[in-house]
Amino acid sequence: MQKENGDTEIAFLAALFYWVATIATCWMSKSVFEAWQNGTAFELVSRKTRFLNFFPTWFVFIVSVVAVVFMAFFAVKQTLKFVRYLRS
Repeated sequence: MQKENGDTEIAFLAALFYWVATIATCWMSKSVFEAWQNGTAFELVSRKTRFLNFFPTWFVFIVSVVAVVFMAFFAVKQTLKFVRYLRS
């Protein structure tokens, strides 16, 4: 089970990080979708994402769905790498 220099543990922690990040982006996407459907305001306050406040909520929802897909792709990729390390 132990790869050289702890590669298995690093792959596990990276996969765990990506899955947590995927869950967080899913939560954000759900919040944006609910704001879009209810017609309430959804404001991002981070300096790097504040420019998204200028776009309609449906566009921010599409961007958040793309982020979810992106994070899920990396989570699955890292999980497969971890499983490959376990099997070798």
